[in-house]
Amino acid sequence: MANQPLIAATVRITVKDINNNSILKIFSAVTGLSYDYNKGMVNVIDVTGSFYFPINTLTSVTYTIVAGLSGSHAVVMS
Repeated sequence: MANQPLIAATVRITVKDINNNSILKIFSAVTGLSYDYNKGMVNVIDVTGSFYFPINTLTSVTYTIVAGLSGSHAVVMS
């Protein structure tokens, strides 16, 4: 059974496919997010698994940490 993260976080990632269509994927129970610039990949880890996206096909990444009822913190890359 997967552990629940201590901090509630979501990732919205948009990539372009081979036909230049934008594809949006939303991860709502994120346990990790990492960038591997040597391989050109973004790794999103949530309670369902680990997912890799090529950096050169990204159009946007929004990583939001929900700090509680008082507000949230967001990191946006585009």
